[in-house]
Amino acid sequence: MAGPAGPAAFARILAFAGSTRRESFNKKLVQHAVKAEREAGADVTLIDLRDFPLPLFNQDLEAEYGMPENGAQLKKLFVEHHGC
Repeated sequence: MAGPAGPAAFARILAFAGSTRRESFNKKLVQHAVKAEREAGADVTLIDLRDFPLPLFNQDLEAEYGMPENGAQLKKLFVEHHGC
């Protein structure tokens, strides 16, 4: 997706750390990565997985009760962005 402003100008990136610990080093690292991506022109959405608590995946439960609401919200975010 290269354009006049470079390839990052059109990118929508969803950023998050894999850890949910408050003082996670990964959370601190992803904040630095987000800052660099934004400076490069990317549209970055930073989320905290603590805001989307989910049970362990169980296809039997999902077939019976449907996808958990937080799972549907995360899926929507993934679809709306070009990369994670």
